[in-house]
Amino acid sequence: MTVKEWFIDFAKGSSLGIGLLPGVSAGTIGITVGIYDKLIDGVNGLRKNFLQSLITLIPIGLGWVIAGVLLLFLEHKSWDYIPFIIVLLCAGLTVGGLPILIREIKKHALGAKDYVQMGVGFLVATSIGVLSVLAKVYNWFNVEAAFLDPNHNIWIYFVVVLVGVIAMGACIVPGISGAMILFIFGLYQPTLDIFMGDNSILRNPDRLGTGLILTACLLIGIVIGLIGVSKIMRKLLDRHPAGTYNVVFGFVLGSLISMFVNNQIWDFYFVPEINVWWQWLVGGVCSVIAAAVTLFFVRKKIKADEAKALSLE
Repeated sequence: MTVKEWFIDFAKGSSLGIGLLPGVSAGTIGITVGIYDKLIDGVNGLRKNFLQSLITLIPIGLGWVIAGVLLLFLEHKSWDYIPFIIVLLCAGLTVGGLPILIREIKKHALGAKDYVQMGVGFLVATSIGVLSVLAKVYNWFNVEAAFLDPNHNIWIYFVVVLVGVIAMGACIVPGISGAMILFIFGLYQPTLDIFMGDNSILRNPDRLGTGLILTACLLIGIVIGLIGVSKIMRKLLDRHPAGTYNVVFGFVLGSLISMFVNNQIWDFYFVPEINVWWQWLVGGVCSVIAAAVTLFFVRKKIKADEAKALSLE
């Protein structure tokens, strides 16, 4: 790998950092900038050719992490002031990436079975957000409180591992966001709070131990998802592409509802100083712009792929 190739992969990896925002698919961005296949091949080659795969993944991973941390810092700082603008922006990015999934779905004639599969994905995603709100309203469980005092809420450790597995496994599918999984489960902001804010482990030494354990649980889930679930998803895409993409498409549509109905944003609807008209107006404009820009690059990539396929025939 030349120095030029290293920095190109670093820059492309940096673009994946946007995928750490809820609703933004790192897979879609990876396809758009042309780094997706290289990333997947690098991960899958770790067992057979560890050193070469590691050399391939390092610049991509560094760019991803550095850009992602900067974006997360900005998102965390602004969340308490402009949550609706942030969610609308992320929703726009999600909508702009839908053609990636639509292209796969259109590869076969749609029947009743396909719509049922989409409906299942839609209901699952919607239910996650709605249930998280009901849990908050009726005090079934409180994720934020559990994060602050996990030793008296042992269940949160297992939940964090499980969600980490699901989130990382989902990242293998273009069009679906691992951060969105965390968000609709109500774990996105509490996870950021471990490292950022007044009650982070950097400012509150009492949280250091439990915060690091929660982080370790999430990382364990991510590793399991990366090594195990991602391979399962790859097999599903290879053997049952139509059904898999149908469910994923429905899930993404349902997640657009759960982004606005979940326990992290619910309280903001009842804060007059935050739930104001200009947030919805600015957020709506940002959403349209984000969707248009994403759609432009996605369609450009699709046309390039189609042109390449025709040239090979």
